[in-house]
Amino acid sequence: MTTNNANNNVLIQVKDLTMDFGDVHVLKGISTEIKKGEVVVIVGASGSGKSTFLRTLNLLEEPTSGQILFEGVDITDKNVNINLHRQKMGTVFQQFNLFPHMTILKNMTIGPMKLLKKSQEEAEAEAMELLGRVGLADRANAYPSQLSGGQKQRVAIVRALAMHPDVMLFDEPTSALDPEMVGEVLEVMQNLAKEGMTMVVVTHEMGFAREVADRVMFIHDGIIAEENDPQSFFTNPQHPRLKEFLSKVL
Repeated sequence: MTTNNANNNVLIQVKDLTMDFGDVHVLKGISTEIKKGEVVVIVGASGSGKSTFLRTLNLLEEPTSGQILFEGVDITDKNVNINLHRQKMGTVFQQFNLFPHMTILKNMTIGPMKLLKKSQEEAEAEAMELLGRVGLADRANAYPSQLSGGQKQRVAIVRALAMHPDVMLFDEPTSALDPEMVGEVLEVMQNLAKEGMTMVVVTHEMGFAREVADRVMFIHDGIIAEENDPQSFFTNPQHPRLKEFLSKVL
């Protein structure tokens, strides 16, 4: 179940991952590695398989075949307790998934208290510190309905951070936001990257990909059609479909 990973720097290793929905082949044999501290940004047209790929990384979507090794453990193995590994993977979606009937502080502390067995005092102190980092300490006793979309998404990010994850997975975290709120969320993500957090980000924000990514991956028709450092990716694309894609989005 556990493999000796020669390169201890590799956090996630994906081997020949496929994903079928009935007769539709969404992922067609993806292999890649994500290293500790690396920011990988995934781009591609709608329906290319990029969000499905991201969601397989913590088995929110179960792949049809292939392996995902997370910290050396094959999490696609049926005997693995996936929930234990998911605790180390923070996930932020388009929708904020906050509990509407709980205050922001309660939203922040429920996971650490239940799963990490933290005391209420400890969980609340850490939650307040994290909310302070994203400028929302004064909203701790508010309810999600009283926050803007950008504020809710910032809470969703720090709620994931309260679980002390080893990697953060972002699935189009700004696509449901009004344009003027996008910047405040991207700034939080940018700061996370500077602090060395391993991040895998599916996004349409090309400026973010260019500035923050260590590597940009273009998924097209269920495969990684091209990946490179941002400079080469944006200024010298090779794949015809990537050239076409960039001509439309830049």
